[in-house]
Amino acid sequence: MTRTQVAKVTKCLFHLHYDIRPEGGELLRDDHVHLVLPNHPAYVEPVMLCAEFWDVLLRPMCDEAFFRKPLSRWALTLAEAIMVPDLPATSADNRKQSAAKARQLTATALDALAQGNDLLIYPSGHIRFKPVEQIGNRRLAYEVCQGLFAPENKERYARVRVIMLRTTGLDDSLTSKQPTHFKLRRRVDMHFEDMTDKLREWVQLERRSFNEQLELWYNS
Repeated sequence: MTRTQVAKVTKCLFHLHYDIRPEGGELLRDDHVHLVLPNHPAYVEPVMLCAEFWDVLLRPMCDEAFFRKPLSRWALTLAEAIMVPDLPATSADNRKQSAAKARQLTATALDALAQGNDLLIYPSGHIRFKPVEQIGNRRLAYEVCQGLFAPENKERYARVRVIMLRTTGLDDSLTSKQPTHFKLRRRVDMHFEDMTDKLREWVQLERRSFNEQLELWYNS
């Protein structure tokens, strides 16, 4: 089966249980290139996003661990996902290797955007364990935005728009990491917003302050 066929079937299955209400999703269907930065309330949310917008190829950046599992590797291959390698930091040598890998990953993301690919990056890098999004000192979204908005790259990324996505309604679902509450029918809201101008301002801050601005938006 093709990616589109799998996504269409998955969307139909999701709608049997979830009342999914996208707001602003038309932003993904314009003629721009998109860097999408979502919050991460549950395991099912990335799959739901890609299924709901089956006609848009959102290339996710996904942890290496998921590529080691046959089923998820198959799905990620269909989605043309970009692997985020494990970055051990248990020694000085490993820290140097990790820094080099992180720089390469940022370059890979920026190259994908320059080539016209829509990219999906989760700033927190993990599913949340509390009712609020916590990004802490994570660096990938920050460093990609730094490259995106660097004055010397203005022409290269002129078509790129940064879309932030806040998904609500999955915090207490069976696929979350929080206390669960079963509902026969569950409403899920997806709010998309073009935050390009805001991100251009926020990226002038230190990394932790930049991440705090993202947290405030996700948790509002």
